[in-house]
Amino acid sequence: MTQALILYAMMVVAAAFQEEFAPLAGALAAHNGHGEIWLVGAACAVGSWLHGVALYSVGRRSRAALQRPALRRPLELVHRHHLIALLGIRFAYGLRLTLPLACGAAGVRFGAFALWTAISSAAWAALFATLGWFAGEFAVQQARHFRHYEIRAGIVLLALGAVFWVWRRRRARVETGDPRVA
Repeated sequence: MTQALILYAMMVVAAAFQEEFAPLAGALAAHNGHGEIWLVGAACAVGSWLHGVALYSVGRRSRAALQRPALRRPLELVHRHHLIALLGIRFAYGLRLTLPLACGAAGVRFGAFALWTAISSAAWAALFATLGWFAGEFAVQQARHFRHYEIRAGIVLLALGAVFWVWRRRRARVETGDPRVA
């Protein structure tokens, strides 16, 4: 019982900062008997919603935010498509931080923000918890079959990482005009 409560509390916090990882990992934990899937989804929805409300509050108190270039696009979205902006807060990749700030700065009523963001957070959490439940089990099954190839895969990943690192370094030197590029 205590483990499950800790899991749900962690999901509330993690959903605010780790985004999709929280419901995916929580659902996998629930699938393995460490909690209930619906409570994982609920905890992630609450954490996501609280995060949005906190950002909304910051935007509401900081009218100077209206002048920031980073909020230009989210503010336009809020003004043009009010309801879509509120429903899309959890799904708008690249705007998850700025959209709630823009809603607060633009003076969106708190009641409307809270309601529509709660709906968005619940849909988001349900979607990713469900994906975590099914995809997580699939990944665990595949990992069992993968054990024969762990060392080979590790070597390949290290080699790919080294090649990528060398390529990035070389590209950076070319862009800066470093004479050491041969």
